[in-house]
Amino acid sequence: MLFSSVVKRKIYFTELITSNSSSDSLRRKLEDLLKLMLLVWARESHVISKITAGERGVDKTIVVKSESGEFGFRIHGSKPVVVAAIEPETPAESSGLEVGDIIISVNGVEVLDKHHTEVVKIAHDGCETLELEVARTIGVLMHEQQEPPSQPIFSGYLWRQSGQAKGAPNTKKWVRRWFSLRPDNCLYYYKTEDDNQPVGAMIMAKHTVDHCPPEVGKPYAFKIDSGEGIPLYVAADTEELSSRWIKLLKQAATQGTPWLDNSAHNLYQPPCSITRPDCFGYLLKLGSRWCGWSKRYCVLKDACLYFYQDANSKTAFGMACLHGYKVSSMSTNASGKKNSFEIIPPETKLRHYYFCTESEMDKKRWISALEYSIDRWIKSG
Repeated sequence: MLFSSVVKRKIYFTELITSNSSSDSLRRKLEDLLKLMLLVWARESHVISKITAGERGVDKTIVVKSESGEFGFRIHGSKPVVVAAIEPETPAESSGLEVGDIIISVNGVEVLDKHHTEVVKIAHDGCETLELEVARTIGVLMHEQQEPPSQPIFSGYLWRQSGQAKGAPNTKKWVRRWFSLRPDNCLYYYKTEDDNQPVGAMIMAKHTVDHCPPEVGKPYAFKIDSGEGIPLYVAADTEELSSRWIKLLKQAATQGTPWLDNSAHNLYQPPCSITRPDCFGYLLKLGSRWCGWSKRYCVLKDACLYFYQDANSKTAFGMACLHGYKVSSMSTNASGKKNSFEIIPPETKLRHYYFCTESEMDKKRWISALEYSIDRWIKSG
């Protein structure tokens, strides 16, 4: 695809010019060019799908119905706007909307050429249902390296209880999801068995797995609990399947954590060897004790952020595990830097991280990727 080759060239040019501070204006022009190509590609997809009655399959129509006035997703950018984050257990999550979708129209109003504020106004213009035409880009924008597929220990459909933080257990809604327990002793779940990107994941180490009483509202249900966060309630279709899941998950909970071992292994690899990263590029990082900003090449993968001296480093000099962290934009007054953001720990004893980027677009890209990478992991502990 033409757009894919444009992305490759942008990455290549960025690597060439990041070492030269005098090339900032050229870098910004290249970013503007990429954004223009993104707009052209989305518009082309839109036109072709209209002409062919949707046969091309690039554009999708998504219907999102609000609950209590909330749709459950955030957008970044202008001309076009892009879906930046999707909150779990919300109408947006169940509608099929995905991070990276370019919004072409909202309730019949084309928004490709509209500013962020205009799109927000259209979306909240007294309407409880959004019909969104989107162009799906996540497959194009993802890094083209592919991880070798690992055969799951066990997979199948389970019922997952949603809305776990509110109300009594027997009043919750149950949704059907495809679950996969993999050799890294992590439990992943997907909207369907055909999806490649998990909606959520859980490291099974130190979790308990137990049958649930009938009061939970579903037969053959069991609870996965860390003892600290919100438990995960799931249910099988038969007693036999429920028993098998419980047995395998209990075994995984008592094993080591190959996922963590693999993350530690990545520390000793060059950045190019980390397959399918969620984001990568240069960031300015504030040192501990506010001792100054340093330029670092960073790679984000599965909510772990690896730090390198530069893109050609043979090993990383550090890593931050960001499970449970929150990402927030910062004002120039608060940080002393333009285009800055912070990564906030779930507990005060854990380290706080501060970064800034060379452009507003790059800042939005990193915040979106961090939110997406972190929010995939089920917050159970």
